Amino acid sequence: MDAVVTIHDLPGTIGCEKPPTIGGFRPDVYAIDAPLTRTIIGEAKTQADLEREHSTAQCRAFISFLRLQPNPVFIIAVPWQAHALARTLILAIQRELDASSVHVVVLDDISGAR
Repeated sequence: MDAVVTIHDLPGTIGCEKPPTIGGFRPDVYAIDAPLTRTIIGEAKTQADLEREHSTAQCRAFISFLRLQPNPVFIIAVPWQAHALARTLILAIQRELDASSVHVVVLDDISGAR
């Protein structure tokens, strides 16, 4: 049976192992399996966060990293009002980086994953 390692940088995790820094940023969730066949990075953003250059740079770094990994998945969790903005932002980054191999999941608090 394959093992899955999930590391998160969410509130309340004092003293726990943190995800690796990727391109100068630490994702909220980082998961890999062993042997390595899938890499998942998860990030949670508010609508205001999505409009900041810091978040764009962060997503760009994560997608750039993921495009070189096996079966890459980028999950971004946002409020329902920000779903379209998140999808537009991530698709633009994917085009810019030629990262169509990265499977993107946009989660929101009403419709779940799409």
